[in-house]
Amino acid sequence: MTAKEMYDYLVKAGMTPAGACGVLANIRAESGLIANNLQNTGEKKLGYTDATYTAAVDNGTYTGFDTDRAGYGLCQWTHPARKKNLRLFAKDAGKSIGDAEMQMGFLLKELRDSFPAVLAVLKTAETVREASDAMMLKFEQPADQSKQNCERRAKLGQEYFDTFAAKQAAVTGGTKMNRKPVSYLQTDPRWKNKPYRVKGESATIGSAGCGPTAAAMLIETITGKTFTPEDACAWALAHGYKALNAGTYYAYFKPQFAAHGINCDQMNWVNTYDKPNSENHKKAFDLLKQGCYLIALMGKGLWTGSGHFVVVWWEDGKVHINDPASTKPARLIGDLTTFKSQVKYYWWIDARKFNEGGAAVTQPATRPTVTTPAPSATVPERKATGAAKAFDKALAGTYTVTAGSGLHIRNVAGSKTGSMIVLPCGTKVESYGYYTEVNGVKWLYIQVTYQGVKYTGFSSEAYLEKAKS
Repeated sequence: MTAKEMYDYLVKAGMTPAGACGVLANIRAESGLIANNLQNTGEKKLGYTDATYTAAVDNGTYTGFDTDRAGYGLCQWTHPARKKNLRLFAKDAGKSIGDAEMQMGFLLKELRDSFPAVLAVLKTAETVREASDAMMLKFEQPADQSKQNCERRAKLGQEYFDTFAAKQAAVTGGTKMNRKPVSYLQTDPRWKNKPYRVKGESATIGSAGCGPTAAAMLIETITGKTFTPEDACAWALAHGYKALNAGTYYAYFKPQFAAHGINCDQMNWVNTYDKPNSENHKKAFDLLKQGCYLIALMGKGLWTGSGHFVVVWWEDGKVHINDPASTKPARLIGDLTTFKSQVKYYWWIDARKFNEGGAAVTQPATRPTVTTPAPSATVPERKATGAAKAFDKALAGTYTVTAGSGLHIRNVAGSKTGSMIVLPCGTKVESYGYYTEVNGVKWLYIQVTYQGVKYTGFSSEAYLEKAKS
């Protein structure tokens, strides 16, 4: 078997690409990927070559295979019990003791039966080093378990990863696997009990800060500068993006990333919950393969009982996730169908230069303009899905935002509906006289161009001052 065939065999068996490459690194270090490899000291001691030893075991003229303690095969099996089990496995399969595919099958059997903790790491590993260390220190257990040997084997695995994972990504439209972002938890003791709230609630970062925590992971990753969930929540509060008795307004992400010179936007307003075959998923994963990151709002299911933001950084048949509230493997390496059935909305974050090894971000401008990472990812105009129900010519004109913390443009008239963007105090908007009244308050159907995007939606008349004619 070639290295690529072994890689494919291991991935098919359920290992992540990083896990498979960690195994390959150790096989290469132990045997050079040669299935009939007899340990060099064994050749001298027993008077056999690789080929003659294998033949003698196969034809029964040499009966000391189980107990001679000479390392043999891809993994250089040495212990008497393990060598006996290998011999019996080969016999049951009707294969030569030196057959590579048989040995790969035996390797998986050992992992399942005797080393389940190692197998669990290989099936969830996000880095080659993590997988390689588990394989070396717990499965192979060589005499040299030094940090330097760990580094050497991980380097071998990274070579395979850069070759095989990159080629796999290229087939689906990318260049190589995106870099794994910094990981933060909103429940970290350093900040989980700190307030993330507006008047009338008692929310904390730990209970409601998943959105800013997701943003913090990516901002710190792309800029290379420390930006914690506490920093992100403070920014969200200061700019009016905390929703009363809920989490964070959808409009938060775009200006938060823009403040750091990073382009970001909501992909569209298509709700894909319980729609695993939606074309939106393909659009989102295509952006991943171009080097973007995603923030996904999850609906009720594996990730949340209501609503929860997570970072998505890769897709290769599994969904690779940084979850602000969990380190459980099922929530970090997610089942693709389950994920597509439970995600509601996507936001894209343009990290193409970063993931290609170039400049991380552009310099932030006073009013950054947004460029799209792909023609299908966004449009220059955002319109509310709700329609105005009344018209009053007297309401037409230019208005100025008076709310000190900013004013939401909403998708539907009403204070508890989705926010499209928050306009800073002093922003001028246009009304053409259309409105919808909710609980005695007129919600004007306004239009404004902000940060390079034209928004049309509903804002409360209570926080708008009409210019005098």
